[in-house]
Amino acid sequence: MLTLTCPKCGKCAPKHEFAYLSRAESAGAACYRKCPACNTPVFCNEVDDSYAEGKVWGTSSLRGTAFTKKNLPPKGGSNEQ
Repeated sequence: MLTLTCPKCGKCAPKHEFAYLSRAESAGAACYRKCPACNTPVFCNEVDDSYAEGKVWGTSSLRGTAFTKKNLPPKGGSNEQ
């Protein structure tokens, strides 16, 4: 469980107790949450990597596989002209 600490009052609580305010950047996981005790915005990262269990992201059995279309006949009938 991800816990946040307010830099102003020092309140330490689980992330879900800090109300979501907004994104810190237009893209990415950085955001601001509001401290429940003093209402100060707290910068945090929304990505909780505890579920990753040390695994490298983006690896699977499909890595390195080339995907191609099947050779299907064209729509509309035969290939003769």
